[in-house]
Amino acid sequence: MRNTEKAIISTMTLLSSLVTYWYAKAAEKDAAPLVMIGGFVGSLIGEAIAEKVNKINKNN
Repeated sequence: MRNTEKAIISTMTLLSSLVTYWYAKAAEKDAAPLVMIGGFVGSLIGEAIAEKVNKINKNN
């Protein structure tokens, strides 16, 4: 299960970082701080999803 957790967290971190990067470029803002914040938020979302998946798998 640990590899699944890592994959979920990494994927969400990457996606949120890319979204914030695209936003920063479209809004003509400095991308670095927004990408860092986006990555952090993405990792939190990924952790929450991984926790839910683990809870569902434990119940089955």
